[in-house]
Amino acid sequence: MRTGLLLILLALLLAACAGGDSGAGDPAEAVERYLQAKIAGDADGVRALLCSAKEADLDMEAGSFAAVEARLEDVDCQRDSDTDVVRCQGKIVATYGTEDLDFPLSAYRVVLEGGVWKWCGEAG
Repeated sequence: MRTGLLLILLALLLAACAGGDSGAGDPAEAVERYLQAKIAGDADGVRALLCSAKEADLDMEAGSFAAVEARLEDVDCQRDSDTDVVRCQGKIVATYGTEDLDFPLSAYRVVLEGGVWKWCGEAG
């Protein structure tokens, strides 16, 4: 009886681990979508991809590039193994008048909330 209960618990644990984040998509793609929404000033897009811990920053994040024309260049984001970090190469290019300013991309923290990967700030 005790062995049967142990086997059932082990099976449930394995099933929970096997499910993992397979249905949640790619966290690197979520970061890229977040960056695109941010430079476009798409508040709804930013809100959908912003983790709950950063909700208070919504207006700042969505309005970061509101006064300029901005674009992503040479973006390539990859998740660090099975960590909560996505590292991105490339840059945001913001045009102020006739001058282009580059903002290099870096490493970002992601969290899985409600079955969706969300951007949660820069990784330390």
